[in-house]
Amino acid sequence: MRRYEIVRTAPRVAGAFLLLSLVPLWSNWGGESGGSVASGTFRPFGTSQVEMREEKLGVQLYRSSAKVRVDYVLVNTGDAVDVRAGFLCLELAGEDHRGLEIQNYQLTADGKPVPYRMELGDVRHWLRLFDSDFLGMMPGVDIDANGKHVPCRICVLRWLASKVHFDRAQTRRVAIQYESPYEFSDGGYSADGIYNDDYFRYILSTGAAWKGPIGKGTVAIQAVSIDPKLLTVKPEGRFQRTLDGFAWAFENLKPSVADDIEVRMHTGFYTIHDYEHPDNPPDDSLAHVRNDGQYSFEENNYFHEFHDYAVEASSEKGDNFAAWVGDFDPRTAWVTDRNGGVGESLTLTLRTPQRVDQIGIMPGYAKSKALYFANNRVRHLEIAVNGTHTVTADLPDEFLAGDAWSKKGYRLIDLGDYAGPARTIKLTVKQIYRGSAYNDLCISEILLRKRLKNKPNPPRAG
Repeated sequence: MRRYEIVRTAPRVAGAFLLLSLVPLWSNWGGESGGSVASGTFRPFGTSQVEMREEKLGVQLYRSSAKVRVDYVLVNTGDAVDVRAGFLCLELAGEDHRGLEIQNYQLTADGKPVPYRMELGDVRHWLRLFDSDFLGMMPGVDIDANGKHVPCRICVLRWLASKVHFDRAQTRRVAIQYESPYEFSDGGYSADGIYNDDYFRYILSTGAAWKGPIGKGTVAIQAVSIDPKLLTVKPEGRFQRTLDGFAWAFENLKPSVADDIEVRMHTGFYTIHDYEHPDNPPDDSLAHVRNDGQYSFEENNYFHEFHDYAVEASSEKGDNFAAWVGDFDPRTAWVTDRNGGVGESLTLTLRTPQRVDQIGIMPGYAKSKALYFANNRVRHLEIAVNGTHTVTADLPDEFLAGDAWSKKGYRLIDLGDYAGPARTIKLTVKQIYRGSAYNDLCISEILLRKRLKNKPNPPRAG
């Protein structure tokens, strides 16, 4: 059965949280993220004489977060002035849930860094931005007698406030960039899991605080490491679909709430534990490998996910054994002992030969984002099935914030067509991304996925 632990660690990314509770089999569980709920545009305080002649927004969508850059052309139409302006940011301030939704925030004016400070805002007006599934699982959100959500007790709105000086009639170019995890929620009954869609939001309406309308603007939303076909965007009727996302161009816009941007990633799915699958390995030598299996329901696609393999490595460093890739715990990892990992390999021997359609891999040390980039990661991988059928994969250098119990935490690789069942699967590292602190290659988890022709109906927990 799935093991639950109370996890009290620093957020994996700012504002993204996962809570696993120690609960009996009949209890519910859940997690939530405060990301991308209040991300908003640059809003001035104390002046109405500066015009926003241009706003250029670029959003790059990755699996777990978005990277955002906004460029402004601002023109002072009056005397010299110090503009105090801010950028919206949600904070979760509960006992077990702390963090800001925006990380790596930077503001520059004409290419020079500008410092910022945190100032308190009023969160009540922004609760409308939350998805109802998210609010339903979020601690600190209550339901009133009419079934409506009341203010979140652990939600705090912050302004990342800066001061930018303008001389008389001066034009300045201001740029903001940051990274924001998506709003998400997950939960379930016992060892089953429900993973709702991810959301990214950008609050354009605060741009109405500048003098006059926004002269002209462009919005480019690009799907970098997710499938653009999974995306929908609001406001409807504004955007044109591109090959990898959406684009919107406007002129003389005085933005309102109706112009606020929401990107929905239709990535939701649910899982059911395979209670008929053996829970424990057949011998002590493979004690680190868990045999747990589960079914993943992804709209009209169905997978059986499992470990159920013996694993051998070309080398191991210390007690960072190869078997750690099968323990459903990203805090452990296989670590190679030669050449930074290049040329090193893992060989999986299936205990029951069967079809394997996909491999899920955590191609680095996934205990935390910091450790992930501190160590070497897999860049180019060769996979051989039964020693004859070979596929290669180039992996983007991206930390995935999902847990080891769902596909959200893995980079998925299709194995293609091959004859017969899979007996052995060998993974050979051909290229790496160098770590910032260590020259050790780490792989935290490897999951096997078998595509099912029909919708399964496994027994459920009672």
